[in-house]
Amino acid sequence: MYSDDELFDVLNENGEQTEKTKRRGDIHRDGDWHASVHIWIARRRLGGMEFLLQKRAEDKDSFPGCFDAASTGHIDAGEDPITSAIRELSEEVGIRARPSELVLLFKRKVSEDNVFHGKRFINNELKWVFLYKGTLPESAINFEQAEISSVCWQSAADLKYALEHGDEHYCIDLEELLRCAKDILT
Repeated sequence: MYSDDELFDVLNENGEQTEKTKRRGDIHRDGDWHASVHIWIARRRLGGMEFLLQKRAEDKDSFPGCFDAASTGHIDAGEDPITSAIRELSEEVGIRARPSELVLLFKRKVSEDNVFHGKRFINNELKWVFLYKGTLPESAINFEQAEISSVCWQSAADLKYALEHGDEHYCIDLEELLRCAKDILT
């Protein structure tokens, strides 16, 4: 479960450490650059590729009730991206991953200025986007109900259509989805 007191490393605009840390709430209030991980889980079906999505809890401080990648979260102060990805997978969806089961697809910078629950939320983030390549028995998915209200599989085609048409039920960036799909298929 997240807390406004979590500490994050403050980055400069190039994604480099500044040797400063700030609390989560202050980072998003002030718009400081910080880092996060997004972990995608995909499977092939006869009808095409499907992605595991999480539906964020309604009380989340950002994008409440929206569908997102299987697991997402901030990189804590002093933590490296792969450790963060392993922690987030375990905390959010109950998957115990090994470093060898995570593939870094790409990194990207995102800058957003939104209002959630009547409060401004500035998100300047360097996202580390991973693909989980481990085995995934259905019984392994045990999501954290404090942060996630449900999980589901959705076809890549349906997800792409929803994002292209600005469906407000998703907080997934179309560019991220397209890059993930391309990198997974190659």
